[in-house]
Amino acid sequence: MKICIENKDRHGLVYDISKILLKYNVNIISMEVIKNTTYLETEALSYKGEQKILSELHELSGIVQIKSIMLMPHNEKYQQMDIVFNTINEGIIITDKNGNIIYINKVAVKILKIPNDDILGQNISKALPFCKLLLKTLQTGKKYLHHEVYAEEYDNHYMVSSQPLLDENNNLSGGVAVIRDMETVRQIYQKITGQPSISFKDIIHQSDIMEKLILSAQHYASSNSTILIRGETGSGKELFARAIHNASPRHDNIFLAINCTAIPDTLLESELFGYEEGTFTGANKGGKLGLFELASGGTLFLDEIGDISSTLQAKLLRVLQEHRVRRIGGNREIPINVRIISATNCNLEQMVKDGLFRQDLYYRLNVIPLYLPPLRERKEDIRLLANYLFQSTVNNINTSIKSISQEAFEKLTNYDYPGNVRELSNIIERAINVAQGSQITAEDIILFNQMQNTSCAHDLNEYSTLNLDEALRRTEKNILQQAMKKFSSSRKLGAALGLSHTSVIRKMKEHNLSFDKNN
Repeated sequence: MKICIENKDRHGLVYDISKILLKYNVNIISMEVIKNTTYLETEALSYKGEQKILSELHELSGIVQIKSIMLMPHNEKYQQMDIVFNTINEGIIITDKNGNIIYINKVAVKILKIPNDDILGQNISKALPFCKLLLKTLQTGKKYLHHEVYAEEYDNHYMVSSQPLLDENNNLSGGVAVIRDMETVRQIYQKITGQPSISFKDIIHQSDIMEKLILSAQHYASSNSTILIRGETGSGKELFARAIHNASPRHDNIFLAINCTAIPDTLLESELFGYEEGTFTGANKGGKLGLFELASGGTLFLDEIGDISSTLQAKLLRVLQEHRVRRIGGNREIPINVRIISATNCNLEQMVKDGLFRQDLYYRLNVIPLYLPPLRERKEDIRLLANYLFQSTVNNINTSIKSISQEAFEKLTNYDYPGNVRELSNIIERAINVAQGSQITAEDIILFNQMQNTSCAHDLNEYSTLNLDEALRRTEKNILQQAMKKFSSSRKLGAALGLSHTSVIRKMKEHNLSFDKNN
């Protein structure tokens, strides 16, 4: 029998209810009392026995209403908690203050690959010995967030957070651990970083050389072999790497890119391989996942691969050969499943001859070579690219400009672009800033060789009697004076010279220049 007794608040009510049940020799399984309500659960009763008890309970002073219920409040709350905990994607383990497991949700059972019935009631130190983080919480009363845990028994990695459970008097009553498997961590990372979904359709081109290259890259995408992309700076190597990944069977998994020259060598090693807790001063508690592990199942793009040190070359070679990685300060080999795409603008063959790059690593990386032609070798793409870059940039800078003139296109087409597509983008953005009419003209197209050939290229004999600082000041003033003849405002002048509006004004004041004086 499970009943809810609504009553007026009075002393001795629970005692009177207990007396009636004792009279009929009925065992109370549980009783919960809150203000003006008493919940009662007894052993199973016959219909007649139940009615006799209910009749006498109704006669008690202060009773308002008695009704049957399906669940006692604590059971109802447990069911609600169970529904919630089995809806979320994280594993949940709850223990009492002694470390005995009192709850585990289905996700935790799945992640840890353990039978539910075998673990409830057991002490966590015996049932899950790798869950030392929760034991630490029970000992210290502190919470620990986002620690990586390795379970040797299951040869698996988890991300674990633990925190204490406190009662109404702020005393420790237990602990809870939240567990995520590494696949979930990778998915969260991928969602947070918002990686652009680049496909081969996003590579703007109309030249035959690019069409053949894209067809080859699409074919290579289905493979798991390493790819080495060669090409000059600004030719779109990362764009191709992302397109290959998104056309591959790994497209639902993560794509990670790292520029090997942007990070000091010692830090690059820890970024790629990760490290164990306590390896060095300042290391994250719980250690850190390396990019090889984080990219497992996906693609890792190593840009500027030709600039890594010989020590790192040796470690990278081992990873490519063994498909396993060892963290800095660790002693265990972690299996990985990651495709490597690397890129460089270096002459690796010459570097191998000069002893600057390992020959065995070169062969491991260069299984599938891709050469991206510079923009000067596919000039038929320049007009198409310029239009695309203009349309994607103009609305953010100057909406009064509607198009690019034919003369401007001809000037763009006849240039060699040592910086390739990245330089073209820079030229188009600068032209949008300096243009005064509704159309970009040839005069608005300022090329790199034009900037080199301004009057800064004076005879060095003029400065032979000056110190370096004074020579630089005169050169800077000369450049400003010549540019001010073409651009009539500080904003346009700044855009042309690659300076901010305020920097231009400051430099003009330093050199006592103004547009009125210069004209």
